[in-house]
Amino acid sequence: MIKTQHPFFDENGIEHPEFIKHYTDDPDKILLQVETGYLYDEAIDLFPCQFTYQEVDKPVEEEEESEENPETEEEAS
Repeated sequence: MIKTQHPFFDENGIEHPEFIKHYTDDPDKILLQVETGYLYDEAIDLFPCQFTYQEVDKPVEEEEESEENPETEEEAS
């Protein structure tokens, strides 16, 4: 579920009434900013916020190809 924090409190506990924080409580989800298509773990915007967010599944990161060729030199001959 998308959660909001307003006013936003920073890591030092300082209140920022000009900001609002959006985040998801589901570790398998991420925020999609509808208007731009950008993905965020959390978003901090000016209040009132001009953006809307949807909760979507985290994208699967493509595994980097191994530098080793699975085919050995003997098999290639």
